[in-house]
This record gives sequence, structure tokens and C-alpha cells, in this order.
Amino acid sequence: MSPRPLRFLTVPLLAATLAATLTGCGILGDTAEPAQRDEPGGEITASAEADVFSLQLGDCFDYAALSEATSISSVSTIPCGDPHDAEIYAETTLTEEQFRSDLALTEAADATTPTVAEQFCYDAFAGFVGKAYEESTLDYTLFSPSEEGWAQGDDVVQCILLHPDADITGSMRDSAL
Repeated sequence: MSPRPLRFLTVPLLAATLAATLTGCGILGDTAEPAQRDEPGGEITASAEADVFSLQLGDCFDYAALSEATSISSVSTIPCGDPHDAEIYAETTLTEEQFRSDLALTEAADATTPTVAEQFCYDAFAGFVGKAYEESTLDYTLFSPSEEGWAQGDDVVQCILLHPDADITGSMRDSAL
């Protein structure tokens, strides 16, 4: 059995001014289960350490717990009605050309040119939050495939809203924060 693929975590843009995707070893174990939901595809019903590949649009989780991670296999999911600091607000599937382009930008450490994934998340921000990124108190980051994950079929980028405090309850959709 081959090791589980990991997902890359991109540094928040405000903190790193268009930082590229980080690389490194995962810090979280491979023992996570799918997120606990009220029904398949439904809302998360209980806090749990969940497999990163089980995350869906609208899921909330504890981003602060990932502060030292550059690649991950699981996250601490939280029902959105409970205090949390992160929510998945958009996702897209990369083509191989887009993935290779993003990988090249990341390896070149070209902080002035956003990757396809970064641009997608930026473009989706205002439509979800209800306020332009530059005017918002919220930040964003993203989960993106690692090379190992890509080779195993991971082609999804998930955009993540970040609240400056870990005490927001409910969705950040249309919050205009």
C-alpha cells in the first residue's frame, strides 16, 4: 500500500503577500476518518479529526491547528454553528496544464504572479463574502494538490476563508466582514 497523498497548504495572502505554495512533510497523522455529517454531502454534525479529502464546500474547521503545517492529511472539522476560524468557500478542478503551471510558479518562488489556483480563490472571494478582498477583514488561503497527490488523482483546489479570530459562528457567506 502506498502512503496517503498529502495536500499543500498555501500561506494566507495578507500575511505573505502573494506567497507561493509551501512544501514539506505533513504533521498530521493518517488515522482520520471522513467528516461526520448529517447525511452524505450534508453539514458537519460533530467536531472531529477528518480526512482532508472528505472536506466539502461550506465545511468549517480549525485553521489555527494547522499553523505549523505545510502539507496535511487531516483537519479538525467543526460544525459551522460552533466557534471556528476557517470555511471552504470555493473549489475548482485543475487541468494538468494548470497544475504544471502553478507548480512551476511555486518552484520559481515568483511572488508577483498569482498561480491559477490563487487567482481562482481571489476571484471567488467577493462573490461569497459580499465584499472585495481588499476591503475585507477576512483573509484566504487554499488547499492544493501535492505532486504525489496529483499522481494519485488529486486535482482539486479548495479555497479557504480565514477569520482573524477563532470565534465566528455560522457561515461567512454574505457576511461582508
